[in-house]
Amino acid sequence: MLKEKLQEIKDSNTNLYQHLNNVLTKILLDNPKNAFELFEDYSFQVKSSGFSFDKYNEFDNAERTKISMDQAIQQKTLKLVNKINLGTDEEPQEATQTGYLPNLTEEAYLYEWAGIGIDENYKIFKALSLLSVTKQASKLRFWGKIMAREKDYYIAEGVANSQVEDGELPPEVEPRGSGVNTKSYWACTDILNDKDWVELPLITPQQINVSRQIKYMFTGNLEADVITNPYFFGKEKHLLKAQIVRITQSTVRIPKGQYILREGDPREIDQTPEYKLPGFHELKTLNDWMHFNTNILNCGRLVHLIPSELPDGVEPDIYQKQIEAADPFENRLKQLSNDKLPNNKPAWKIRIVGDTTDYNPLAKDTNNKVNNGVIIIKSLVWPGLVTVYSNKVLSQLYYGYGFKATTNHFYPKQPQQVQTEQPDLPEQPEPNFPAEVPQQQQD
Repeated sequence: MLKEKLQEIKDSNTNLYQHLNNVLTKILLDNPKNAFELFEDYSFQVKSSGFSFDKYNEFDNAERTKISMDQAIQQKTLKLVNKINLGTDEEPQEATQTGYLPNLTEEAYLYEWAGIGIDENYKIFKALSLLSVTKQASKLRFWGKIMAREKDYYIAEGVANSQVEDGELPPEVEPRGSGVNTKSYWACTDILNDKDWVELPLITPQQINVSRQIKYMFTGNLEADVITNPYFFGKEKHLLKAQIVRITQSTVRIPKGQYILREGDPREIDQTPEYKLPGFHELKTLNDWMHFNTNILNCGRLVHLIPSELPDGVEPDIYQKQIEAADPFENRLKQLSNDKLPNNKPAWKIRIVGDTTDYNPLAKDTNNKVNNGVIIIKSLVWPGLVTVYSNKVLSQLYYGYGFKATTNHFYPKQPQQVQTEQPDLPEQPEPNFPAEVPQQQQD
């Protein structure tokens, strides 16, 4: 009723109700300390300048919507943090020791030098803390983020301590804790939802080999079907695990000299006794870095599969040497400078940024010197894989689509040729029988 009365009091430009709205909006935007004393001045200023409330209405609604969304995110974050620290009324949190987690906040500063901004590092750190408790996982770290069409995947890497029954596996599948299934990986699309973390299943050599032949843009749904040619036997979660394992096995790097080959078994390595990380200037080239993991063989495993029954007259040792010659292992602790792209260019790019000055120069041991420079190593085979090193902090992260770089254009594999139709039979005369002649009846 009052609104209608105020709207009736008007002049040629506006009415009293609209004028009061404009005045109050102007006061709220300026937020003066003595608004009561300046009310008449604001009324005159609004009337003289033609200040309109309408153009701020949409802005106010959009801002109000943004604030409500931010508040919802804050409530979910607070709920996650409280569940980690206190638990809930339905599920009280017991005092459980959390495994070691890297300081993602400190590492996020180093990744900024490499062009990767992790704005949600605190949420990820808290989500990993809760994952370590609920899943009984150890040696957890934030592996990275794989972009998808609908929702992106956050990936956590660790070791699952809980006993999980995998059932009877085919002989070619490497069991949990060995081979390509050595480590466990968890994926989620909402880090604020602690129940969204899903452990990725075991993968088979066939899935590894097919993943090498296809390029697939993930959808963000772990249960989605993978429609490709050649056909992928599994869901999106299996392909996601296969890509993660392929990236991990070929890109984990360590400083030169941290490990040495085991005597008598060059495929095994041991940590160097009393090893200390070298100084900053001793890690500035690709010759100073080595591969850590073993390569995935062409058969899709880390070790060859020796069948239980061999052909007659074939010795197991001779058979093993034959399959190793056909599908050889790569040398362990291979230097990064030896990796080449198909066009014979380096497969890695190293860059030095920041202040590379050594402080405390009076120290005889280079390990006691402080150098704030940052070493950045990027993979050109798996774009998005970045390693950073600074002040004895070594970290690796992947931010990409899970695609391997190729020098040639990718063309999907064509289906098999359609079989020819069976040749037509030659024409034959129609089987028309002669008409029957009616017999005359005899008297």
